[in-house]
Amino acid sequence: MKPRSGDWAVAMDYLCGSETFKDKQDFFYHEVRKFHQKHYHEKLPLKVNREKLLESSLKATKGFSVSDWCRNFEITFQGEQGLDWGGVRREWFELTCAALFDAKNGLFTSFSESQQALVHPNPRRPPHLKLKHYEFAGKLVGKCLYESALGGSYRQLVRARFTRSFLAQIIGLRVHYKYFEQDDPDLYLSKVKYILEHDVEDMELFFIEEEYDRFGQLLKVVELVTGGSKIRVGNATKHQYLDALAQYRLATSLKDEVEQFLKGLNELIPDNLLSIFDENELELLLCGTGEYSIADFRAHHVMNGGSSEFRRILDWFWTAVSNFTQEEMARLLQFTTGCSQLPPGGFAELSPRFQLTAAPTFGSLPTAHTCFNQLCLPDYESYEQFEKALLLAISEGTEGFGMI
Repeated sequence: MKPRSGDWAVAMDYLCGSETFKDKQDFFYHEVRKFHQKHYHEKLPLKVNREKLLESSLKATKGFSVSDWCRNFEITFQGEQGLDWGGVRREWFELTCAALFDAKNGLFTSFSESQQALVHPNPRRPPHLKLKHYEFAGKLVGKCLYESALGGSYRQLVRARFTRSFLAQIIGLRVHYKYFEQDDPDLYLSKVKYILEHDVEDMELFFIEEEYDRFGQLLKVVELVTGGSKIRVGNATKHQYLDALAQYRLATSLKDEVEQFLKGLNELIPDNLLSIFDENELELLLCGTGEYSIADFRAHHVMNGGSSEFRRILDWFWTAVSNFTQEEMARLLQFTTGCSQLPPGGFAELSPRFQLTAAPTFGSLPTAHTCFNQLCLPDYESYEQFEKALLLAISEGTEGFGMI
């Protein structure tokens, strides 16, 4: 992270402490426009091949300066008629994001095959995909942010569902084991949660990570700390072990890919400017809030609890949600599922289904378990108390992820 100084540090520290996401977003857009004030947004023709979109886009932008990346791309697909009044450019952005960030294409990957799985750079990518592709991906995300700062019809969202640990690294945070609950829920449930909740003194557990291929063959053994193969994990050191495991699996193993992505991104967007956001705000900045249907939500959720008190809480929940802004819905999804973006098929494709569960407490904040897509709702005396607690939990309580 670059050091901050002068008025910049004052503005950043002020924003970090107290302002809303909208205030931070407005400040960010203002600073991006100021940073690029000498770069003109004049048209720049770009011809690409729809069938070889990624390679032709890489080739077309090869050697581009920062000034070129700040120009208004006028896209032409080879062999196709039509002037680009903005629609073709938006199609190019969406298709290129899909080519880069869809796990099926290999540059990014997820820990599971689930429709709602989140993606991060793939250290075991196919050999035809190089580190330069990550630099290009970073530049594309930077251009989306720059275009959005210009506002109006130029606003361009990044169509991707990034892991929280990848978003954390973009803003310079160190990853820790709590990221597993959202990023790799299978590992969290089968290993991390078990270690947290049980005595590990009798387990044959050392500060190592064994890596296997998809056929179950051992590829290599990695020491998570120096001499880790000889250091046994005990109850006093299990949190240190889990943090070291997270650091390796979520950061160290994809260090080169993340560095190249950041190299491209920071050519257009200063890294200290992004650090005013947390991971959830960064996702909202990059990806927007999406479109949410309350009817779809009501049709595809699971209810756990049948008491008259909980039915009253559920009625209050649906009243509150019906009045939510798009940002508040995005925050609710982030809090409960780990991502503001729904799968392509909406709430019906969430797996497990979104669960509303009665919490055995009174007056405390709602909690969530993202690996189960579960929102736990305590009882309250009045609707006003319930609504205040729910809004506070989804906007301020995103650090614990069910660890309360």
